[in-house]
Amino acid sequence: MSSAETPTRAYPPDLTRWVLARWPEDSPCQLSAELLSEVLSTAFYASMMAEEARPTRFRLLLSGPDALPESGGPNGGVLRLRFDQSRALSTGELRRLAPATPFETSLIGVHREEGQLRIWGIAHSGPAWLAPAWGGRGAGSNWTLAPIVHVNAPGQIAVRRGGVLIGALEHGELVDATIDVFRSAWLPARFGAEREEIRTHHSLKQAPKGIPTAVEHSLVGRISQHMLRRVIQLVRSAGHGGLLLIHDDAQGRGGTHGALRLKYRFGQDEPTRRYRTLLLQLLEALADASEAPSIGWADFVTASSMELEQLEQAVFEWSRVVANLAATDGAVVLDKHFALLGFGAEVSAELPTPSRVWCALDNEGTRRRAEDIEAVGTRHRAAYRFVNDSPGSLAIAVSHDGVVTFVINEGGEVVFWEQSNLV
Repeated sequence: MSSAETPTRAYPPDLTRWVLARWPEDSPCQLSAELLSEVLSTAFYASMMAEEARPTRFRLLLSGPDALPESGGPNGGVLRLRFDQSRALSTGELRRLAPATPFETSLIGVHREEGQLRIWGIAHSGPAWLAPAWGGRGAGSNWTLAPIVHVNAPGQIAVRRGGVLIGALEHGELVDATIDVFRSAWLPARFGAEREEIRTHHSLKQAPKGIPTAVEHSLVGRISQHMLRRVIQLVRSAGHGGLLLIHDDAQGRGGTHGALRLKYRFGQDEPTRRYRTLLLQLLEALADASEAPSIGWADFVTASSMELEQLEQAVFEWSRVVANLAATDGAVVLDKHFALLGFGAEVSAELPTPSRVWCALDNEGTRRRAEDIEAVGTRHRAAYRFVNDSPGSLAIAVSHDGVVTFVINEGGEVVFWEQSNLV
C-alpha cells in the first residue's frame, strides 16, 4: 500500500500534447496541435455550462462529412445529417446543440474549413457503440478511426480512436487508462460462493441428460457483471444518482442485522428472485445447444438462438427494474444472488463511521490514497458505514453527475474505487 503524491493540475493544452504523443502511427491525426488544442479547450469550457439546467454532455467527431458515406445508417455505421451552412465552433454552439445530440446516440461533426474549425452537422451513430460498457454480448461498433472527443461531465474530456482511449482529463489529471472494476479480480471473488451454487444447481439439472454440459466459472460471473453494468448505466443516464447495497447475509436470507431500515420491503418469492431463474434458464438453453463438455463466454457471445435472445432481453429488463427503484430516496438492497430485498433503505446513523477510508488507484487496489470521509456526501458516507459493518457486502454509489463508486471492506479497511464515467 502506498499513497500517491498530489499531481499538478492539467488543462486542455496538456491533453493535446499527451494525445498527439500517443496517437497511433498507422493513421496520423489530421488536426494540427493548434487546432486540436482549440477543440479540446472549447469542449472543456462547454462542459462547465448547462442548457436549461441540463448538464452539457456530448461527443465530437473530428472528421469532415465527406469521410462518411451518404448511405450510412446507425449502429452499423452512422447517419450523416449535414447543415446547409456550417457554424463556427464555440462553447455556446456546443451548449445549444448538446440536447439535440444525446451523448449515447449522436455526435457533433467538426472539421477544418479554410484553417478554421466549423460545425458541419450531426452524425447519428445509434447506441451500439456502448455495448461493452452497457452490458451484453455485442462487441460495439467502431466505424471510424478519426478522433472522437467525449465530454461526459464538467471538466472531464476523453479522446478516443476506434473505441480505444488515447488520453483524457479526469479530475484535473492526465490519464490514458481508467479504472474498470469489472476487469478486477476482487469483484468476481466476492461472489465466488454464489457462482459455485449456480454451477452446482446447473450440473444437477444436466446430470440426467445424455451429454451433460458444465458451466465455466467465468460465464456465470460475466453474465451477472453485464447485468450489473446495465443497472449502473440506467441509473447514470437517469441523472438522479442512487445507492445499491448488495448485502452479504451470513445469518439467513433477508436479515440486515439492524444496519438497514427498509422502507419498502419485498416478500421473498420467485419474482423477487427472478434474476436467478433467468440465469439458470439461460445457462440451460446454452448447454442444451452444445455438445461440448463445458460452455463459456465465447459460446454465449456466438450463440444466435431466439430463446437466448429473449432470455438476454429479460435479464436486461431485470436491470431496468432494479435501476428504476433507485429513483426514490434511499438505497436499493439486493442479496448476492441479486434477489431484491427492498428499496428506500436507510443505513443506520448509529453504525460506527470508519476512522478513515482509502481510495484505490488501480483495479486491484494495490495502490491507495487516504481520503477524508467528510469530503463526500451522505450517500457515500452511508456506503462507508454499511460495508464497515458488513464486511462481505458491496456498496455501489452513483452520483448525479454519473461518477460510480464501488465500496468494500477489505481486511477491516474501507476501500473505494471511482469508476470513470469517461465512456
